[in-house]
Amino acid sequence: MSAPIRMGAGAPHGQATAARERRSTSARSALRFPRLAGLAGLASFDLIIIAAFVAPPLWNAPGTGASGARVSAYAQHYASRSTAALLIYSIAMGLFLCFAAGLWAWLREREGAPHALSSVFAFAAIALVILILAAFVPGYMLSYRTQPSVIAGPLADLGFGLLALSGLPTALCLASYATLVRRLRCLPPWTAWLAGAGALAHVLIAASFVSHGGFLSLESSVIVWVPATFFAWIFATSAALLRKPTSAAVS
Repeated sequence: MSAPIRMGAGAPHGQATAARERRSTSARSALRFPRLAGLAGLASFDLIIIAAFVAPPLWNAPGTGASGARVSAYAQHYASRSTAALLIYSIAMGLFLCFAAGLWAWLREREGAPHALSSVFAFAAIALVILILAAFVPGYMLSYRTQPSVIAGPLADLGFGLLALSGLPTALCLASYATLVRRLRCLPPWTAWLAGAGALAHVLIAASFVSHGGFLSLESSVIVWVPATFFAWIFATSAALLRKPTSAAVS
């Protein structure tokens, strides 16, 4: 009778050891997870910068009132650079989606039920990536082959229009992040202020549809400079995630 008693007494100790090992594994994963998201964000930012140097200068692109023939000629003149830049931008947005997914999971764990703000962040990030990638398709088509003037103009307008529309989910993504970080204090507050400024700036992009000239028109400087606030936020938040502690006492 003594042997079964000894086996029964050892069972709780074995269960406690297994539970400690599971907690230890979970803690180590939690420490690595922000770094993986941060690395994806930095890789996305790096590719965005590379693509900006590869792409033809957008400030020299045909304006809103340019003819279709001029748009077609511009697209063919810079066809190789545009195609290479769009490919790099596309890969960068894929990496951004990885960054956003990691950041969402990390914020969601800290927010607690019902996870409303982190859900807004996630869905807005998906929406902005879809719109941006869709905006690249007309650019690919303009560079792929010479388009008739009656098609080149609408294609360019469609591309810039989709980029402008992406400002709304981008603003929601940044605003929800800013609110979460200010509430939870899980990342540096200045990243929240940067996100808030970016959210306000991206509302200007959506306003491009109500302007037919000047700074707020579809093919104007607003499409170039306002996204810089979004890219700056990606870099800042990625750097903040990489600075999270990488080691801790795990018991």
